[in-house]
Amino acid sequence: MSLSPHSVSITVDTPEGFHDLPLHLPPDVLDAALWELAERIWPGGTEFQRETTAIVYSDLTTALTADDVLHAAVALYETEDGAASTAHLLVRAQAVEPEAPEVVAASFQETLSFEEHRNVARVDLPCGPAVLSLHATETEGEAVLPALEFAQVELYVPAPVRGWLIVLALTTPCFADLPRYTGVLRQIGESLVVRPAEQADEPPKTPAAGDVRAVFG
Repeated sequence: MSLSPHSVSITVDTPEGFHDLPLHLPPDVLDAALWELAERIWPGGTEFQRETTAIVYSDLTTALTADDVLHAAVALYETEDGAASTAHLLVRAQAVEPEAPEVVAASFQETLSFEEHRNVARVDLPCGPAVLSLHATETEGEAVLPALEFAQVELYVPAPVRGWLIVLALTTPCFADLPRYTGVLRQIGESLVVRPAEQADEPPKTPAAGDVRAVFG
């Protein structure tokens, strides 16, 4: 996946069990892509299940594209006891002060650490420094419905393109699988590549030895 409604282009690899949503596709090919997605999710399902899935994700894809989400995916796993474990991944680009990545990461680590019910840690990815945050959220339902609780793991990655922060958020209602999803998000972050949008179609260059020292010291 390599898309950008902003001035950056991002590429990520999602592991087996994740199904990427077809964001930012032309309308004439979107329906076919959504049907292919429904067939991957329900390979042994019924026509009704596939059709319903395609309709649901059509609305979701439209909303996420309008919200300038760079990448989205849904994870579907089967637990040891045969239950379903699900999660949603969203990747966004957020404008920040055009500081060095180390400065941006340190600023977000400090800011997030003051919020209640958050565990925050600095991590180092191939693309640079990042901040890993884990917290629980609660969505209030109607009077007849209970509140819904979710665990959310986020990676805040200052882009090599100054002035942009890439935010990867993985949300799941399956608290027991949180360690798995934390590791998965870190794995996805390891695959993250960020380039200026005008370089989106260019293959990544292999840095010379001097370039490596300039970037990593």
